[in-house]
Amino acid sequence: MNINTKKLDDPLEEKILPGIFKNLNYNHHSPTSLDMLDGPFVFQKIFLTQEQRRLLEGNANMAAGVAVNDALQDHYSNTIWRMNPLTKKLQPQLNEKLSQEAAIQKALEKFKEYNPVNEKDREKFHHYLETIPQTIRQGFLACEKIGIAKAKEVTAEASINHTDNRLHLPICGRTDLHFKDFNEVEQSTSASASHLSGDSSDAPFLSVLKCIEIKTVWSRPLKIRKDGSRGLSSPKLPSSKLVNHLRQLSFYTTSFFSHVSPCKPYLIYLSSDGFEIFSEDNCADLEPENIKNYYNQLVTKGIRRERLLTRYAHLNDKDAIIENLIADTDPQFDHLFYWNIGHEFVKEAKELWRNIKR
Repeated sequence: MNINTKKLDDPLEEKILPGIFKNLNYNHHSPTSLDMLDGPFVFQKIFLTQEQRRLLEGNANMAAGVAVNDALQDHYSNTIWRMNPLTKKLQPQLNEKLSQEAAIQKALEKFKEYNPVNEKDREKFHHYLETIPQTIRQGFLACEKIGIAKAKEVTAEASINHTDNRLHLPICGRTDLHFKDFNEVEQSTSASASHLSGDSSDAPFLSVLKCIEIKTVWSRPLKIRKDGSRGLSSPKLPSSKLVNHLRQLSFYTTSFFSHVSPCKPYLIYLSSDGFEIFSEDNCADLEPENIKNYYNQLVTKGIRRERLLTRYAHLNDKDAIIENLIADTDPQFDHLFYWNIGHEFVKEAKELWRNIKR
């Protein structure tokens, strides 16, 4: 399902896209990029090319999370959106569902291809080889608790291209999993009366769309012992939802709210020892009105980001634009999460900010 939510506007009222976005080769937002700090955003999304971004270092946590997600998708999905090697575009492809154990083994084999970036990452890598299977099994339990095993059609990695009339650029993203639950019949009055469309209806929908966002929690390396060895902590499920996860889920859910059917969001946290499911049934943050608030926070971030970029719309030279962006943003190199991208890239970024003319 390619959810393109761009509305057909009157051509006379159609917005002219500022040329700076073309100059910077920046044509869409994503929930993840909108939550980035300005400095890391400018370096990773504006300064680096797409080819260079592919070389940014990851970590064993990220690779393990991908492995868990892949296993759940391979087991449950009827359709998975993948890149067509001929057209170089995302498109839905039928998925031959794997058994739980086959999905686990396939995910482990893929994870084994990951190359740790340092010794600490290597220790995590070897530990996660042991805990990934149980984490995936916790995912199976969580997904089945919300009824996915009974669904007739489950889709993974659905491509969503959503245009909000407050932004120049669309917001694009891909869902982890979503499926229709025909056992839940709800009225559409509150769900479809989105601030984006302005439409409402009192007719009942025949099904409820359930959108699932999956997050994984992993053991962390502890301090080195006197004998030179290092232990790892037990993974702990979060006691509360992370706001960036709520904003990310709000994007998928709000898009579906207006243009497909009532959508019920689920935020699932997994560890090797258990799982936690948050939904509107047990979490006020995921109730429709609050989801809209988190979505509006995301749009506000998009508005501010576009204001930052269009500040230099009078410049036609990309290098000059980037030089000004670097001069006007704080890199915040002490934020290890966003600068955990590899020593050489961090070195290059520090030289950029150090050498900028003030």
